[in-house]
Amino acid sequence: MTSALSHRYAGVVLDIDGVCVTGKTAIPGAAEAVTRLRDAGTALLFATNNSTRTPEQVAAMLTEAGISAQAPEVLTSSEAAAELLAPGTRCYVVGMDGLREPLAARGCVLTTDPFAAEACVVGMDTSLVFSVLADAALAIGAGARFIGTNPDTSFPTERGPVPGNGALLAALRTTTGVEPEVAGKPHAALFDAAAARLPDGPRLMVGDRLDTDVAGAAAQGWDTALVLSGVSSAADAEASPVTPTYLAADLAALVDG
Repeated sequence: MTSALSHRYAGVVLDIDGVCVTGKTAIPGAAEAVTRLRDAGTALLFATNNSTRTPEQVAAMLTEAGISAQAPEVLTSSEAAAELLAPGTRCYVVGMDGLREPLAARGCVLTTDPFAAEACVVGMDTSLVFSVLADAALAIGAGARFIGTNPDTSFPTERGPVPGNGALLAALRTTTGVEPEVAGKPHAALFDAAAARLPDGPRLMVGDRLDTDVAGAAAQGWDTALVLSGVSSAADAEASPVTPTYLAADLAALVDG
């Protein structure tokens, strides 16, 4: 499959959790599969809905797990959200450095005054306090553009799933009646940002979730590969209205198949 992938696609986008790693541990064979794709000359991009980490932090995590990666090869939902905004936009931010740094790099101006904000950008914040969420609602209610990094309703932890960014967006939607613009998968902004970083030509999205990775990429006209090393199962794929182009046990099987 390596030769077929490298000749058929101008670029391959790899989801991270469930495709490359589980937690901070590389999925067996993933590091070798990435190396084979690189050696075949395939343009690679690692893409994640996780908005808490900076690209540098994601690349360091992958490298520590044994999968060589550089920050420019990483695309986060926070970066996709930042690209929706014009430089100079005054932003009230709910989120961590993984969101604040891309907004600052975009040239946005971060403000703590909800009534001065032109946009309210919401990402996962594991230290969130009520006053920050309350001010976000005030900013949106005052007319700030409401942007969410990603729609994930839960966030995995060692103790089990906890509320994710989608839960924060739901709380603000319920309070304000305003529907957020969402950047992360399955929405178009992340795929548009990925396409801008890859060579022109056909692209392949490799993911472990039918509802985000496969559905989102298919809606953009991309080919898709579902690997069964994460969330979605073969039974899920059989029942899904969206059929992946490829189905494989894991990234190594996809590359070697």
